[in-house]
Amino acid sequence: MVGVLAGLAAVVLKQATHGLEALLDIHQKGTNYWLLVFPVIGILLATAYTFIVQKGKLGRGISNVVNNIYHKSSYMEKDKMYSHMITSSLTVGFGGSMGLEAPIVVTGSAFGSNIAALFNLEYKERTLLLACGAAAGISAIFGAPIAGVLFAIEVLLGEFSTVNFVPLLISSALASVIAQLINGTEQIFYIRTMGWDLKALPFYIAMSILLGFYSVYVMKGIAFSEKLIKPTLNPYKKAAIGGAVLGALIFLFPPLYGEGYHTVQLLLNTDYTSLFNGSIFSNYQTSEVALLVFTVGILLVKIVATQLTISAGGNGGFFAPSLFMGSMVGFFFVYSVNYFNIYKILGINKLNEPNFIAVAMAGLMSGVMHTPLTAIFLIAEATGGYALLVPLMIVSSFSFLISKYFMPHSIYVKH
Repeated sequence: MVGVLAGLAAVVLKQATHGLEALLDIHQKGTNYWLLVFPVIGILLATAYTFIVQKGKLGRGISNVVNNIYHKSSYMEKDKMYSHMITSSLTVGFGGSMGLEAPIVVTGSAFGSNIAALFNLEYKERTLLLACGAAAGISAIFGAPIAGVLFAIEVLLGEFSTVNFVPLLISSALASVIAQLINGTEQIFYIRTMGWDLKALPFYIAMSILLGFYSVYVMKGIAFSEKLIKPTLNPYKKAAIGGAVLGALIFLFPPLYGEGYHTVQLLLNTDYTSLFNGSIFSNYQTSEVALLVFTVGILLVKIVATQLTISAGGNGGFFAPSLFMGSMVGFFFVYSVNYFNIYKILGINKLNEPNFIAVAMAGLMSGVMHTPLTAIFLIAEATGGYALLVPLMIVSSFSFLISKYFMPHSIYVKH
């Protein structure tokens, strides 16, 4: 029951958000001045809903679900079965630089918790059904049932047991079936790979080190960006100011719009010049150096755009930003190695760029969320890149270890 409901919710959320993006026609080649306005509209609408309908009580993020488990006996409010779907679709559809994964985790968890309460189940079973809803949400939105199960274990339950594992598998698998029946069997990302070259291992390790330190930058950047807007400010002023600054950032760097999955697929397709679509810098798209500089600019401000979305009153999750930033780090690394012929040091051919981009997504997710198993299987399932399992394991592990050393707590524990 939980798997089916969470799967349906994920389908509705995904189609509503992507339908809104398609209606706004944001992926234009020419300079798009509407990018200055859309984020303001989305965050204002989300804020209005939060304060008019929810009376200001929304409880954003996966950390809120964790808090409910440990401090509220796994009880979740009934309104969370729909409120996060409404606010996140408005936020992300209009350009908020976040993802839909945290909202669907909250929604699925709320279904699990409330169904458990309906049948008067005790804390242990209630927590398990809550986790089943979260796993189902991740499974349906990514088409990654194994990753959904591992996420529930790593982030929500914190321990593995066969008794928990089987219900998680059932709910996650059913949600995946529901999503496939309605959306078809399309993967969220497509990658062209014939496997990986063992000789490229030193470069995978080098990239994992870069990802580990960038993960630390991301978490410290969130803490810094939280202070950009005063929390005591009037909520509508916060929405207007934060949305306007976010709109300016997106206008300069259009790939910051929404989830960023469109950009990730462009990178996996090696269609790099399309990164400039809609940007005022599009005249420089034929310059390889300009492409690298543009990428660095995106990596520096993405975390500000993400936190601004939340601080201004929007709603969304950190899954998508972590995958987006990981793909950009991977692209910057592998493109630089190939452009400057660094690969010749080891006497090998040019590096396979889509391989590094896909693996880097798992590396950054592992570093920021401290969920290496989820990261490995999410990318393997979402891209169909099971041939990259070994580099996924290596890069995710090194990135996690470096991040864990400097930042002992994951982004969910810190926030």
